[in-house]
Amino acid sequence: MIGCATLIATTPARADNEANAKDLFARGRELRANNDCGSAVPLFRKAYSIYPNGLGSLRNVAECEEQLGHFASARRAWLDVKRALITLPPDAKYDGWDKDAEEAAARLKPKVATFIVDVYVKSPEGEALANEKSGVEVFVNGESVGTALVGTPLERDPGSYRIRSQVRDAEPVEQEVTLGAGDNPHITMRLVRTPPPAPTTVASDPGKGRRTLGWVLTGVGGAALIAGGATFLLRNSAKSDLDDKCPTHDGCDPSLRDTVDRGKTMSTLTTILVPVGVVAAGVGITLVLTSRSSSSTATASSLTVSPWAGGASATLRF
Repeated sequence: MIGCATLIATTPARADNEANAKDLFARGRELRANNDCGSAVPLFRKAYSIYPNGLGSLRNVAECEEQLGHFASARRAWLDVKRALITLPPDAKYDGWDKDAEEAAARLKPKVATFIVDVYVKSPEGEALANEKSGVEVFVNGESVGTALVGTPLERDPGSYRIRSQVRDAEPVEQEVTLGAGDNPHITMRLVRTPPPAPTTVASDPGKGRRTLGWVLTGVGGAALIAGGATFLLRNSAKSDLDDKCPTHDGCDPSLRDTVDRGKTMSTLTTILVPVGVVAAGVGITLVLTSRSSSSTATASSLTVSPWAGGASATLRF
């Protein structure tokens, strides 16, 4: 059932294609009879494309192209006729066509220009002839001929041709050539691939980290000194209150206990904050002043901090 359905569906399509091809062929023959091969060729080509078994359309393409002086196109059409006769079942109406095609192709060959384009691609790794894996594109008068035809003979009618080769990461190369009947020049083109630019890197500044740390320590030291100053003032305020109410600081009223505790706490904080602030600020300023930028050589240095009673000392050695 499936085979029958397929046969029923395809048979009308084939019949329609054959009928349409015959209509196109008839219109083409009429134009050719009126010496208008230029308009007839597209009709013959269309007829052959929709019905390849109709070799009459292809033969008319070959004869019309030769009449128009398009010898390369005519030669290709005759060779197509010869190849098609090999694949089609024998048909009496095509008797002798293989000989006609062979003779026509041989007759037209001297009138056809042939050229070979070799494209070399140069990269940092070396230079090599382009192949299908190289990504090279070749255009002849704007028409792409792909990469597979690089290095193979290309037949064209006599005339001027602009050949362009291109590939990614390279400047396109163009060359113009004028071909006469029977010419067979060998054209060599070279594409130079430019490697992508290396990513731009910013030179590191070895002194940047020291300067940053220096500014942080300077800020911390400044804050500690400000806090130490505040606790020193609060300590003096508590001492002043105690001096006013209990000058001897002995046998004072128990209500003054909070004042005494506040004074001791502020005194302890002052003793801690002021030396820490001095050391931090000093070290920070030293780091900022002694840091080196990337354009100069950093000088190795060492810092020694020595504690002492009630404070600390800092020594910087270069």
